[in-house]
Amino acid sequence: MSSKYYTMEFIINDIVYVSLREKIDVLDIEQQGGHFKVKGHDHMGLWVEHPGLKYDLQNGKKEEIDCVFLIPWSNIQTIMHFPNKEGFDFEGVLDQKKIGFNNNLEDSKDA
Repeated sequence: MSSKYYTMEFIINDIVYVSLREKIDVLDIEQQGGHFKVKGHDHMGLWVEHPGLKYDLQNGKKEEIDCVFLIPWSNIQTIMHFPNKEGFDFEGVLDQKKIGFNNNLEDSKDA
């Protein structure tokens, strides 16, 4: 880190743990936290990558897609960054299955 103060810029393109105040029902996310790759931030919240989200298409077909979505600041309880942890700041080193939430979209839609 070249700055004396820690800012949001240090976590861009790194993997962080985000603890949420509430589950994200619209994405059928059942957990209140997970590891995400930070793609950006703005006045609305934190933009994060979620690889392999199972998404229900309009034709009823489910497809696994990579996506970037916004977590509003009001829903973020805390963010943990791991600046010296190998694999949390270089793409392809961390297992992609460890990033994002585990959702139960298939189970909940088939019931």
